[in-house]
Order: sequence, then structure tokens, then C-alpha cells
Amino acid sequence: MLQRLSSLVSQRIGRDSPLIRLCRPAYEHLLDRRGGFQRTLNGRESFTIDPHHRGLFPETYEPAVCDFLRANVKPGDVCLDVGAHVGIYALLLARWSAPRGRVFAFEPNPATRAVLESNLRRNREGKRVKVVPQGVTDRAGEATFYAAGIEGFSRLGSPNRDRRETHRTLTVPLTTIDDFCGARQLQPDWILIDIEGYEVAALRGALGTLANGRVKMIVEMHPFLWSDSGTSRQEFVSLLEELRLRPRPLSGQADLWRENGQVLLEHL
Repeated sequence: MLQRLSSLVSQRIGRDSPLIRLCRPAYEHLLDRRGGFQRTLNGRESFTIDPHHRGLFPETYEPAVCDFLRANVKPGDVCLDVGAHVGIYALLLARWSAPRGRVFAFEPNPATRAVLESNLRRNREGKRVKVVPQGVTDRAGEATFYAAGIEGFSRLGSPNRDRRETHRTLTVPLTTIDDFCGARQLQPDWILIDIEGYEVAALRGALGTLANGRVKMIVEMHPFLWSDSGTSRQEFVSLLEELRLRPRPLSGQADLWRENGQVLLEHL
């Protein structure tokens, strides 16, 4: 009722009106005390989320990818969400793999990770979703991370040159998918990767995990960031050939090698 009333008022006088901006902190505080903000994603999945950062959890989010995952993730599946941000896919995967599935959500940005953990708590998924405070690449160690606040454009190595957000630098721990899975004797059913141009590095660090040809993968490709990440289209093509994987666009890209978007990597 509180959300519906607030929505009606803000529509009448404008979401960015001085009065709405003045009242917004108190409204968010009240929602927080009541448990959170109720968000229905893509008209189908409802979650309770952190009201202070509800803009990062939109009503419509990559519907084609979500529809594909909803149809294919099975109860009991083990899922890696690499670059989990505030937890949209982590929460969806936890729901669709319930009751015995497990999700490992990798998020190296401390500010973003706090929102992720808040969203998991509000939906009582803190036990089945394990938050991993590490970045993923092709070697374990540490690296400089450029954090764009809690936005989804933070990345290793250098800031996203196409974004104007203020970045701060910090050192974050790194792992590889092979090291992570090997240490825990995990065999994932699904791997989702969205790490702002370091897709090739993450795949190179997963050669052992992918060797059996059973893992299903969705990767967000960022062609415009590959040169900043020390890789190229040709290296990506060669790696997919080595792994016997065929890319299939899920986000409507006309040219997946030139356009940002989600791609299913199918085993040949």
C-alpha cells in the first residue's frame, strides 16, 4: 500500500520534483524498517530488495536471458554467478535451482557486495547463495580494481573509458574458476560471467572445469573493452575453437563480435 501510494503521488507531481527528492530519504528509511522494497522482475519474479538501491534492480531486466534460464535451470543445479553485482541473477538462480541447488556469487567490489548481501538477507537466501569476495581471471593473486561506486561498470586493470562515473582504486583478491571449483570439489552446471571485458581471462582460468563438456555458460561480451583487457576478437575466437564452444546471441545482437550483449556458449 505504501509503495502504491508513493508511486501515485510521484507520478502526479513528478519523480524528480523538489518535494519528492525531499521526502525520498524518509520514504526509503520507512521501507527499510518494513523489510524492504517489493520488486516484481519482468512481470514474473517478486523479490524484497534494498530500498536505497532499488534503481539497480529494475522492473525489466534482460528478459530474453531470464526466460532462457528459467526454462533450463533445474532443481539441484550448481551455479556460478561471476560478477554478481547486486544479485539479480544470484536470486533468480537460487529460486530456480531450489530446493537443493547452490549459487556462488562472485563480487569483488565491497560497496556493491554490501547491497548484494542485503538483498540476499531480505529474501532469506543467505545460506544457499555463497558470496565470494574475489575477482575472477586466469590466475590467482591480487589486482587493482577500479570501483565506480555501486554501479555495474567497475572493472579490473583500468576504469571503463566510456563511463563518466568517478572511480576509486582498491586492491582485490583474484581466483580462477578452476582453482575455486578444485578446492571445493565442485562441478558447476551453470556459469554466468559479466566482468567488463575480462571474459577471455575468466574462460582461460576455467579450462579444467569446462573439459567435460557439461557446463552451460552465458557470458556478457564487451568487445569495446577487450583491448583494454589485453585481449582481442581473434584470441576469443581461438579460445572458443579450443574449447569447442559455439556462441549464440541471447540479447538480439546483430554482430556479437561488435556489440555488447549476452551470449550462450554451446558445446559442439
